Parts: sequence; structure tokens; C-alpha cells
Amino acid sequence: VESSTFGSEFIALRIATELCQGLRYKLRSFGIPIDGPTSIFVDNQSVFKNTTTPESKLKKKHVAICYHKVRECIAAGWVQIGWITSSMNLADLFTKVLDATTRSRLLETMMPRWNTPAIEVSLVDVSIFDD
Repeated sequence: VESSTFGSEFIALRIATELCQGLRYKLRSFGIPIDGPTSIFVDNQSVFKNTTTPESKLKKKHVAICYHKVRECIAAGWVQIGWITSSMNLADLFTKVLDATTRSRLLETMMPRWNTPAIEVSLVDVSIFDD
């Protein structure tokens, strides 16, 4: 069980990287060409800096396997890591308690027009079917 945010985020990044790697392999086996790396966004600046800066040194040895797996996938050109602010991170909808404004904004980004009133549908006159 991981107790630090840094370690948890790195483990999640490794899992996401492995899933992307598997998905890319499966798509290629179906004959679908894949151009360029898959983008993965993180909201932890420490994880972002450790994965994108080539000269960074990992000071936490307990996440070394995750670190090296992610760095290997970046070097191979399979994934690229980007940083996203928490205010724009759609995953926060599922992992954090958000205030109503932030939640509405993220939902609107994910599903445009999610909060518009439903269009009223008029019922068809079924009396024509009564014989």
C-alpha cells in the first residue's frame, strides 16, 4: 500500500502506460496504423518533472520500477507525458469532492449541454390504432 501521493501517482502512471502500450499493440495487430505517441496527462508536478526531465534522479527507490517503466516508454516514443492543472482535470470528477461550479464546468467540458433541460416529446395519438 502506497502512503505518498508521489508514489501513488507514479504507480497509476505506470499502469496507464502499460494499458496504452497494450492498446497500441492490439490496434496495430488489427491493422490500424498509429502515428505518434499517446498523450497521458498528470496533475502532480513532481511526477511530471521526474518523467520528462532526462537528467532527473529518482530519490525514492521504492518507486524505481514504475519510474524506469514509464521512462522506457517515453524513450521508445510510445507515450508522452503532459501536465494539466487540477481545475481542468476531468478525472477529478470521479476522484474528488468538488464544489458545484467546478463540477458543472468539468461536466460541461466532458459532455456539452449536459445541464440543458430535456426536450419535451409530444406523444403520438394512439387512437388511430384502436379498431
